Amino acid sequence: MNPFFFGDSASPLYGVFHPANVTNPRSEGILLCAPFGQEYMRSHRAFRQLANLLNKEGYPVLRFDYRGTGDAHGEPDTASVADWINDIKIAAEELKHTAQVQHISVVGLRLGGLLASTASGQLGEVQTLALWDTIVSGDRYVQELSEEIASNPNSKSKCFDDAGNLHFNGFALYKHQLDALSKMDLTQQTPKARHVVQLCSSENAHQDALKQAWSSLPGYEYQHVPAPGDWNFVDDFGGILLPQQIIQAIVHCFKNKERSAA
Repeated sequence: MNPFFFGDSASPLYGVFHPANVTNPRSEGILLCAPFGQEYMRSHRAFRQLANLLNKEGYPVLRFDYRGTGDAHGEPDTASVADWINDIKIAAEELKHTAQVQHISVVGLRLGGLLASTASGQLGEVQTLALWDTIVSGDRYVQELSEEIASNPNSKSKCFDDAGNLHFNGFALYKHQLDALSKMDLTQQTPKARHVVQLCSSENAHQDALKQAWSSLPGYEYQHVPAPGDWNFVDDFGGILLPQQIIQAIVHCFKNKERSAA
């Protein structure tokens, strides 16, 4: 596991590279696109385990922080959604360079899925785009967060401040970010990947709408894998931190691919 900074030296991104721990690695790397805010914090352990399991299958893996988040450069209020999408492109190029691979696949969780699908057309030929409990639309995401705040009897904060910024679980999405997200809807997009996998821990109308919109795409696959999926809730046993069922399902998506030397 190799932590490092990469990209523009004036505004570097932070990443953790997991080299494949086999003697005959694959000629394909996997980029992990994280969710936002508290969901990023609570999915950190799951992403680390996913990276380690993919390493055992011969895949080099890169997980990283978007600018203005985590350990990447920038302030949260100045980073734009367009920046985050471009960060995925920068990270994809860094993965190819660092791992010395020609091809990449991308796994995106929650907001990371929405951003990864949107960015996919800028990444060259993506082998597999795996979307884990992806946000289907920006509008729905904001509505979901607002409903979560309203349903919490202990919450004393407003959803939105006077400037129109959304505050939730210690993090904020700023008005310019919300405006950009409101224009994003996966049902109106065509992802650019040879193989697209939609993985859902629980079925709902929004995931079903995406399934219907993409069902005719070549290489599209839908999987319902019952697993803990509410990243705003952690049970007494920390089950959401390691939803093994869906982690294993993602690994299985890549496990049986033909192995070739890098």
